[in-house]
Formats: sequence, C-alpha cells, structure tokens
Amino acid sequence: MSDTKAPRRTQAQRREESSQAVLDSATRLFGERGYANTSLEDIAADCNLTIRPIYHYFGNKKALFEAVNERMEQRILHSMGAASTSVSLESVVRDSWRGYLNLCDDPAFRQIVLVDGANVLGRERWASSVVSQRALAMLQAERDQSQSDFRSELVSRVLMGAFTEAAVMVAAAEDLESAKVEAEELMVNLSMALLGG
Repeated sequence: MSDTKAPRRTQAQRREESSQAVLDSATRLFGERGYANTSLEDIAADCNLTIRPIYHYFGNKKALFEAVNERMEQRILHSMGAASTSVSLESVVRDSWRGYLNLCDDPAFRQIVLVDGANVLGRERWASSVVSQRALAMLQAERDQSQSDFRSELVSRVLMGAFTEAAVMVAAAEDLESAKVEAEELMVNLSMALLGG
C-alpha cells in the first residue's frame, strides 16, 4: 500500500477554485432565475461557501453579475470570430446573425444578456463593451466610405440595436425555427441597405 497524498493546494489555487465556483454558480443561477430573483446568499449556498468570499472576490452582486456578463461576452466574441472569416459583407452579416442566434438558443444566455444585462448594467455599458467595439469595427470596415464618421457609427449602433431586438423576439417566438429564418432575411436585408452593400 503506497502512502501517496495529493499535493496540497496553495492558497492562491484555493482562492482561484472558490472564485471560479462562485462564477459558475452565479452564471447558472442568474440564468435560471434572473438577476432580481437571485441573492448572494443563494449563490453562496449553491457553491458551499459563506457569503464573505463572494464580497471578497467580486465586491457586490452587481459586480458579480458584470463578471458573468463578461463571461457571456467571450462566447459572443468566439461566435464573431467565425463570422469574420467570411468573404462578403452579406456572408459576414448572415454568419454573425446565425452565431448570435445559436447563443440565444440557450435560455441562460437570453436571461443574462438580453433580459437582465441592459437593465442591471445599463445600455451604455453594452455600447462600450468589447463585443460592441468589435462589432462596430467589423461593420465600419464594411461601410460605404463616403459616409461621415457620425453616420457610420449611427448605422452601426442602429444595426446592433436591431440585432438585439430581433434576437429577443426570436427567443420568445412559439415557432423558433421559422422566426430565425424570417429574422435572418430581415437582418441581412437591413444590414445591406444601411451599409451600402
């Protein structure tokens, strides 16, 4: 019989594991229950911690929710990466839309990003997020070069708002697949018209 013990974890490793457990639990609970119906006590109980480490790692409930949103943004960025390899503007828009809608099929993603995100963190935060900046850059790279910088940003923001509102409608539709098809055609046509493609 060997007397091998697992190596002791360092304090930093334990902190990282606890922080990750809080983030995992918060993502799941915010996704299932929504921001308003999830307390820090619920999250602490779910990951077998006291509430104190949550305050230590994240500060407060809103900051924890922001960290959860940042995690969701990474999923959006990943889906955008695939779309950016398309060869035409129409393909970029179509691929971006499909990637975004695939994420919106996840009820937790919808709850966190589409329902609670703007209400809890504010619309301005979304406008300045990494995802928005990357989407704006993609759209502006494809813009009609005769447009002023103001018009270019205005068009980009209108399109991003339209994508978000369309996703909310699709997510709530009874016939999800038909809604996706109809919304895709509308979004591609709108994008092509506004971008001058």
